[in-house]
Amino acid sequence: MADRALCLEPLELSGRERSVLRSVAVRGASSSLYCELEAGHGHEHVAGVRGAGPGGPKWWLRWWPGRRVLEARAECGALAEDGAVCRVPGGHEGGHTSEPVDLEHVEGLADTARSAGPR
Repeated sequence: MADRALCLEPLELSGRERSVLRSVAVRGASSSLYCELEAGHGHEHVAGVRGAGPGGPKWWLRWWPGRRVLEARAECGALAEDGAVCRVPGGHEGGHTSEPVDLEHVEGLADTARSAGPR
């Protein structure tokens, strides 16, 4: 679980996905998500959906061209030599990831890229 660049492909939760999350008591989840898999992974992207409170099942949004799946799934849990635990869902593509995504930092990078305009 060495330091690896993350994919960080952005995605917005749909109204229907937000409604499903509210129905299973996931409150306060951010609508802006970013892929948490290692950069260069296959076609499927994955982002954790974090609510305001701890506990309960971990919810994930998986997406690839033409399809989106919102589901509860256990984290991978693979252990690195330093004892760090892989925190993306079991069965993920690419390498293991133990560091949480810093959404404030990622959103700042996205804002900077948008303000720079097309190249």
